[in-house]
Amino acid sequence: MVTFILVRHGYSAFNKTRKFSGQCDVPLDEIGRLQAADTAKYILSNYGIDTIVSSDLSRALDTAKPIADALGLPIKLDEDLRELNTGDWTGLTFVEIAARYPESFALYCDNVGYSRPDGGESYEELIARATRAMIRIAAENEGKTVLVSTHGGFIRCLRCALLGVALDEVKNVPHVANASVSVCEYENGEGRFTLVGYKDHLTNGTTEFRVSVV
Repeated sequence: MVTFILVRHGYSAFNKTRKFSGQCDVPLDEIGRLQAADTAKYILSNYGIDTIVSSDLSRALDTAKPIADALGLPIKLDEDLRELNTGDWTGLTFVEIAARYPESFALYCDNVGYSRPDGGESYEELIARATRAMIRIAAENEGKTVLVSTHGGFIRCLRCALLGVALDEVKNVPHVANASVSVCEYENGEGRFTLVGYKDHLTNGTTEFRVSVV
């Protein structure tokens, strides 16, 4: 069995300005760095980490770094842990996307499992990528506890994959908050979540992903 400690990155500059980050390398802001410190304290107090794997985007890497520094462990970078590729939507606010791409954005808001940002990656493709990534990481770390620092869309899609959620029901699986902690026990191709989106350790405020044009 492999135990995955899944951490969503802390609050970023684009989260703050309500823009889609996608695979753009947007850094943590001041709140995000404080959240990363809170998360490090919580994880170091509650889990024994053997391996750290992170998306290569700096907001995920810098969320994992305080934990890695405390443990003296290297961080293995993995592009497959990146956020959804949001294509032409990247760097745009929700209001701008709604104005420029009304049909595709409406589908994203109404039934996200079937959606694809213009020029980007579909949710179905991200579910498949998340599945492949975790199968590979699990095979490389049998018997270990692995910290995975990644993104909200990735964690959402991984949950959908492991729980067998149909595309039509993805909309009912919420995003977890920034710097939240989820725990998944993975064995023989099956995963069981024992914790999802834990955020009570955050002393510097909770921030969450909410798509809205108002």
